[in-house]
Amino acid sequence: MEAKKRNPAADIIRCLAFFFVVSVHFLLNNGFYDHTVDGEKMFIMTQFRALFIICVPLFLTLSGYLLKNKMPSRKYYSRIVGILITYLLASLFCMGYSALFLNETYSLLDVVTEVLGFSGAPYAWYVEMYLGLFLLIPFLNVLYKNLPSKKWKTVLIISLIIVTSLPDVVNVYNFDSLSWWLQPSSSGVRYPLLPDYWREFYPITYYFLGCYLNEYGLKIKKSLNLILIILWVPLVGLYSYWRSYGGKFVSGPWGTYCSLFNLITTVLVFTLIVNFNYEKFPSGFAKVFKFLSPLCLGAYLVSWVFDSVFYPILAQKVPLMPDRLPYYFIIVPLVFLCSLTVSFLLSKIQFLLEFAFAKCKALIVKK
Repeated sequence: MEAKKRNPAADIIRCLAFFFVVSVHFLLNNGFYDHTVDGEKMFIMTQFRALFIICVPLFLTLSGYLLKNKMPSRKYYSRIVGILITYLLASLFCMGYSALFLNETYSLLDVVTEVLGFSGAPYAWYVEMYLGLFLLIPFLNVLYKNLPSKKWKTVLIISLIIVTSLPDVVNVYNFDSLSWWLQPSSSGVRYPLLPDYWREFYPITYYFLGCYLNEYGLKIKKSLNLILIILWVPLVGLYSYWRSYGGKFVSGPWGTYCSLFNLITTVLVFTLIVNFNYEKFPSGFAKVFKFLSPLCLGAYLVSWVFDSVFYPILAQKVPLMPDRLPYYFIIVPLVFLCSLTVSFLLSKIQFLLEFAFAKCKALIVKK
């Protein structure tokens, strides 16, 4: 019964989302955003970004998919301890690396301040965001469960998309200049057509989207789903290339996590993975992802260390940024595997800490 309850798709999505994080950081750490957008290699990297940028949306959608039945309870809230310990150990690892190899100095106060300020691990903004979502999840579930029908849940999703995702692809055009349309990177002028005050509410949008996909799914053939991904992602990449062509890459709203473009990509990729029949796969396939899945949060947080190790070497050996593209297939797997390895080691330390805490608690209760 245990094997039947666990959904391999959830483990695969979590691992894929982490791999996409490492992949999009390849662009971040290689100067992609500071280079003039033209030529074949920049076009390919822009296509890469169009797919990899859904890394965080995949994580958030998966949370809704898995946690939609959670209610306020001591057992639920106790899970936050594991997240905090993972973050603490990852932060200490990152700061330890900085002290030993980057000549950073930390006082005890610095360590406490950086941990509490979610800067101990440079990629810890996600933990800061997710902790707030974690506290809200049981109450979001109450709201979702008390909507009377699929119709009203659909209206909820559409409403959230309108206020968080649609403005990012509508409010980004200059209607005063014909020349702007030939090279939109020449000016950042925009005409707001929709209110975008709620755009940063996007974690809630993806959470409810995950709830909805869990309950109703997206009824689509896998072959059509794959074709749509193959067609849609290059179109998004081509759009981003057009918006940036002739200048530095424009990280406009259309390319952010909350963008409608990326929401559509997220739904298509998420649905494709969920709809596979994993019973036909070798048993070892699911076991690998089951083993790696719990390590992804820690690996995400410590991946900064390996970014700091590998990318300066690449920049020294390959001075021209576009020429670094082929090294994606070397460095990204290296960062991915090294980060998972460290996360595994930290998970063992975490297990010992939780075991010791449980023993101490039991002794106190006995007394």
